[in-house]
Amino acid sequence: MKDWFEVDKKGLAKILARRGKEFVLFELIQNAWDEPGVRRVSVALQALGRNKARLVVEDDAPEGFKDLSHAFTLFAESAKKSNPQQRGRFNLGEKLILAISDEVTIRTTKGSIRFDGEGRHRLRSREKVGSRIECLLRLSTEECHAIATHARKLISPVSITTIFNRALLEPRPVREEFKAALPTEVAGAEGFLHRTTRVTTIRLYSVQAGETATLYEMGIPVVETGDTWHCDIGQKVPLTLDRENVPPSFLRQVRVAVFNRMHRQLQPEDVNTEWAESAIASPECAPEAVRSYVARRFGERRVSFDPSDPEANKLAVSKGYTVVHGSMMSAAAWKNARNAEAILPAGQVTPSPKVWTGEDNPDAAVFDEWIPESKWTGGMRRIAEFAKQVARKALSREITVKFCATPHHLPGASYGPNGTLVFNKFRLGADWFERGITEDVIGLLIHEFGHEYSGDHLSSKYHDALCRIGAKMYVLTRRGDLDDTGGERQVEGRKVECER
Repeated sequence: MKDWFEVDKKGLAKILARRGKEFVLFELIQNAWDEPGVRRVSVALQALGRNKARLVVEDDAPEGFKDLSHAFTLFAESAKKSNPQQRGRFNLGEKLILAISDEVTIRTTKGSIRFDGEGRHRLRSREKVGSRIECLLRLSTEECHAIATHARKLISPVSITTIFNRALLEPRPVREEFKAALPTEVAGAEGFLHRTTRVTTIRLYSVQAGETATLYEMGIPVVETGDTWHCDIGQKVPLTLDRENVPPSFLRQVRVAVFNRMHRQLQPEDVNTEWAESAIASPECAPEAVRSYVARRFGERRVSFDPSDPEANKLAVSKGYTVVHGSMMSAAAWKNARNAEAILPAGQVTPSPKVWTGEDNPDAAVFDEWIPESKWTGGMRRIAEFAKQVARKALSREITVKFCATPHHLPGASYGPNGTLVFNKFRLGADWFERGITEDVIGLLIHEFGHEYSGDHLSSKYHDALCRIGAKMYVLTRRGDLDDTGGERQVEGRKVECER
C-alpha cells in the first residue's frame, strides 16, 4: 500500500521556528529523563560560528533506544503513551529535531544511524550503554546563549544528575509538595490517548530573580503563567500537539489546587492577581481558603455594602471597617464568600440606630423586651441619671433612658431623635455599668448624642455635633455643673444631695 502523504521537512522547520529553539533542548532532555534506569544526562551546546552549533545529549540508560526506527518514523506507537508519569506520548521529539538540523547522528545500544544531506545511513557502531544524540543545528551565537538561559529553567528529577555544558543543574528546593486530582492523558488498550483524572504530586518552587512563574510537566517548562510560584505537575499534562500550552480549564484546576493549599501564604500583592481571582471564583475553592483570601484582601474588619441599611455602611466606615462593594469581586467570588460566611452585610455588623426607634419609625424592628426599672442595678441607675443630666445641659432637652439585654444584632447603645437612649446590657456587659462614669461611658454618650443632630456617621454635621457636645461637657465639668456620682457628691467629707 502506497504512503498516503509525505512530510515536507522544510515546511515543518518553518512551523517549528515560532516555538523558540529551546524546544530542541527540552525534547531531547525529556526523552533522556524518560528512559528506564537512567541516572545521568549530559548536555553540551557549542556555537560554531556562521549560524551553526553542535548539540550533544548523552544518557546512561541501560537499554538505550528500544527501537531505533522510532528515530525517523513519525507518530510510531510510543511505549510512553500508557504511562502518565512519562513525558512523551506522540513519539515526535526526534523527528522535530531532524526538521531543523543539518546533520544528526544517533548512537545507542541497538545500533547507530546518521542523517545528513545524502539521506539516512545505518552505521555499524553502537553504544555499550545508553544513547548519544549529536545534532548540527542552524543556531546563531545569540540563540545558543538564549538556549543556555532556558536550560537553567529545567527542574531535574532528584534521581537523575543533569549536566549542561559541564555545569550541574542544581536542584531547586521545593517550597511545597502536595497531592491533587488532575486530568492527564493515558493510552488505552488500543493505543488511543484519552483524558482521565488521576491523583498526582504537585511541587511548588519559588520564582527566582529574572524568572516568570511557569507551569511544568515533570520538570519540563510548558507555559509561563505569571502566578506566584513555579508549579510542577508530576504526570502528563493535557497539551496541544506542539506542546505550547494547556487548556484553560486545566490551568484553572491547577490554580484552585494551589490556592486551596497555599492561601495562608499569600502576600497582599498576590490577592489581586489573575490566578488568585480565578481560584476564588471556582466552585472547588475551599471555604477556609475563601475566608483567608477575603481577610488578606480586605482586612480583618470588613463588611459588605448593605443597601437595606445605608446608615450601617457609614457606621462601619466610622468604626474602621472596610466596606466591600459588589464590583470589587466577581459574582462567583461573592457566592463563595457568602457561602463561607467570609463577609457579613454591614446591617448585621454595624446596624444603624433606627432599629430602636419603633415609636417614630414604622420601618424599625419591633422590640419590647425592656429591663424593668425595678431590676436596674445601682450602676445602671447612676449611668441613667448621668445621661439625663448631660442631655439636659448639653442638648437642652429631656430624654428617656431604657435598658435591654438582647443578643440580637442591635448595638451596645443607640439614641434616636425621639429622645430615647437605649443601653444593651448584653453587648456592653454587666461590669460596664458597675465601673461608674468612666471614659468609655462619656465617649459613648458623646457618640450617641451626636445623633440628635444627624443620623449620618460620616457627615460634617454629625462631626461638628460631636465636637460641640464634647466641648460643652468639658466646660460643664470645669464649672462643676456635671455630677458623676449619681445624685451624691462629697463636700468637706459629708455626702450631700445634688440639685436636679
